[in-house]
Amino acid sequence: MKRIAVDLAKSVYQVAESVRSGQVVQRKRLNREAFRRYIQEQTESVEWVM
Repeated sequence: MKRIAVDLAKSVYQVAESVRSGQVVQRKRLNREAFRRYIQEQTESVEWVM
């Protein structure tokens, strides 16, 4: 299972993906539409942290 941390803002979302050990493996900066698509693309089990 991966953990995805999200920093919510008015128009831009900062997203950081980490693996079980807690190591961040990817960071993204997404607008609202891209964030919506990003959520729908998640295929494995995810723990969301905001």
